[in-house]
Amino acid sequence: MSDRSGEDGYRLYREAIRRRVCAICLDGADNGACGLQGPPLCAIDEHLPRLVEAILDVRSRQDDAYAAAVEAKVCSHCSHRDGLGLCRLRRDGRCTVSIYLPLVVEAIDEVEQRA
Repeated sequence: MSDRSGEDGYRLYREAIRRRVCAICLDGADNGACGLQGPPLCAIDEHLPRLVEAILDVRSRQDDAYAAAVEAKVCSHCSHRDGLGLCRLRRDGRCTVSIYLPLVVEAIDEVEQRA
């Protein structure tokens, strides 16, 4: 996650949005510029900091949701759990599912997007 302090902190987000969204936006001018220069302003530009923060907030909470779902559906069947149901590998920081969960989520998303 990049540093977002100040207006310039959102520059990379703005550039990425311009490449992906503005390039196909129906309000765009033929030269690639935004056609919404006066009222009404583009809602993305107007609310960019709050938009980025809201998306990142949901995304971070989804990681917790992913972790809870994996714990319920995968960890409950793990052979590395002790008699109390605690995972030795996770306790020692060696559980590959726990460590690499964000990358697993990205890989699954990639496959789903291709389908």
